[in-house]
Amino acid sequence: MAKMDYSKIFIKEACPTSIGGQAVMEGVMMQGTDRIALAMRLPTGELYLKTKKKPAPSKAMKIPLVRGVVAFAHSLISGMSTLMESADILEKYAPEMYAEEPGKLEAWINKKFGDKAAWNFLMTSALLFAIAISILFFVILPTWAVNFLGRWISNAIILNLIEGLLRIAIFIGYVVAIRKMDDIMTLFRYHGAEHKTIHCFENNLELTPENAAQFYTLHPRCGTSFLVFVLIISLLLFSFLGWPNLFWRIASRILLIPVIAGISYELLKWAGRSDGRIVRILSWPGLMLQKLTTAEPTNEQLEVGILSLKAVLVDPEAPEIEGFVDKDGFLLPDRMWADGSEALQKKLPDEQEEVNEESINEAIKFLDSLDANGYTIVTPPSEGTISLAKGIAEHNKEKAKERTIANRFTNDITTIENALKWGQATLSMIENGKNEATMIMSYATGLTRTQLITRGKELMREEDFKVYEQRIQARLTGTPLQYILGMQEFMGIPFRVNPSVLIPRLDTEVVVEEALKLLKAKDQEWMHPEVLDLCTGSGAIGISIAYKMPEALITMTDVSQDALHTAMGNAGLNKVNKRCIFLLGDMFEALPEDKKYDMIICNPPYIESDVIDTLDVEVKDHEPRLALDGGKDGLDFYRTIADKASGHLRSGGYLVLEIGAEQAGDVKRLLGKTKAYDDIHKAKDLAGLDRVIIAERI
Repeated sequence: MAKMDYSKIFIKEACPTSIGGQAVMEGVMMQGTDRIALAMRLPTGELYLKTKKKPAPSKAMKIPLVRGVVAFAHSLISGMSTLMESADILEKYAPEMYAEEPGKLEAWINKKFGDKAAWNFLMTSALLFAIAISILFFVILPTWAVNFLGRWISNAIILNLIEGLLRIAIFIGYVVAIRKMDDIMTLFRYHGAEHKTIHCFENNLELTPENAAQFYTLHPRCGTSFLVFVLIISLLLFSFLGWPNLFWRIASRILLIPVIAGISYELLKWAGRSDGRIVRILSWPGLMLQKLTTAEPTNEQLEVGILSLKAVLVDPEAPEIEGFVDKDGFLLPDRMWADGSEALQKKLPDEQEEVNEESINEAIKFLDSLDANGYTIVTPPSEGTISLAKGIAEHNKEKAKERTIANRFTNDITTIENALKWGQATLSMIENGKNEATMIMSYATGLTRTQLITRGKELMREEDFKVYEQRIQARLTGTPLQYILGMQEFMGIPFRVNPSVLIPRLDTEVVVEEALKLLKAKDQEWMHPEVLDLCTGSGAIGISIAYKMPEALITMTDVSQDALHTAMGNAGLNKVNKRCIFLLGDMFEALPEDKKYDMIICNPPYIESDVIDTLDVEVKDHEPRLALDGGKDGLDFYRTIADKASGHLRSGGYLVLEIGAEQAGDVKRLLGKTKAYDDIHKAKDLAGLDRVIIAERI
């Protein structure tokens, strides 16, 4: 495990702030000095922002230790409230995925006392339930479990320490368990986005996903660290309280929660504004646990974190915002119309006055002001204008709704489901075209096959559809699927491929497997075998050997600089680059004259020049001719190998070559003429065709 770079967490040049945040369902909540912002990315890809001003801080927040208790209680209430608020937004704007029928009790309260009463009831119930469960699992359970050890252990300090360690273990186990849930992992990614965004701001960098991405997902002021402080301080404090009966132990642990919260809060504030060694030591357990409660966010998730943070960095007099916005936080006009019209209808009187052209124009101007302003109506209209505006809003209600919420789930081609059907139909003439269209869709959207089904009714992002359409058309013209996706698996590991390299084939895996057998047979003699991979291309052969043989040292050569760059990238991708050397040059010309290897392996160009134009379009028009053309008879490269390979191969070393199905006899004769090899034999591929020539250096 790489050593943590604390300079990216505790930065002396940073400007610590009091800004804090919380991950919510599909978004991030940020708190500034005077307001709170909730930013979310809905399943449609749309950004939703809601801001509200913070109430004046309590005088208790100025009293050390007491402020910790107040902050702890406030965080419980506001945290639960914000989570439920994000759920309500998803339920409203993505009802097909998140809406649930209210229970009988909720429906009764809603009908009897109204929406607000029902919401307050649900929030209070959820909060009390969460507190009860927390006390049960993190207070009562560990205390009760350790109670049985009192029969064998009489030392109160040891018993209390065991109880504290068990409490910590239960907490960590709980986090590890929920981390396996997809929704929780999304929440943890937004948690990481929150931390990275705050780091970026505190270090005076421009708030962009690229700048935020460079920081750790760990932050010393995180609520996770607060919980760890609570667990550790409770462990130490309870260790000196003796070991009374079970009832008093449970009671004392509950009663001391405010004291522990107060101490933990002060430590957390200190950790957030200090950079000393003691702070780093105290913060270390919390930072380690944050590795479980955070995850690396995507750029889109970082955009949400940045949107939320920017929304609290505004003038104190700026109005509150609620609605669909662009990434800079500006309300979208078409969404403002729908939301404004709906809000307007609730406020307008029922009476309607005389209608004329002037009043219609005034009413339209009034409605347009909702779109133009976005926050509030600057000039109060007359009663007649309001009344007429109500009629206009009512008339356009369905149209406004259709233009906003409803169009996210239409029969338009750019829904994921219909775009996929179009792609499959377009590639229907290609063998396995349906599956390839699905793979291209996964590449374009970043969604798994399962998500393509469950989210099929969603509208595709415009840029995603453009990527998908371009690649479907490219596949239709013969571009290999591997070049479209940019990846190909070989020997069970991934390789990036592009038009500068040959696409690794299944047949070539036989070459690697034969080479590995030979290397493993001599693992006692060759502790660190040196292998030369000529004409490496994507590096599939050499990198696969390096991956499967951790002791091997691999040299890879290619005449193409672009191909060699691709191979270097693949070595890094598979984390074997430290044992790989890359040399640019034509075959053996790239090597020092006296350099020898334990094995030389090569898949050279071996197709006859006249045959290339008869190959499939995917091969002849898209794969590099340099990697295919073996000369008039397809043996040009084998002649070079026969002439020079023995000079770079140690005695007892092996030459392993891929060949065409009809070339075994010719290649064996070329090698036999050199008198440098013994036991020249061939191996077949899975189709039973000659595929490999193996020769041992005398």
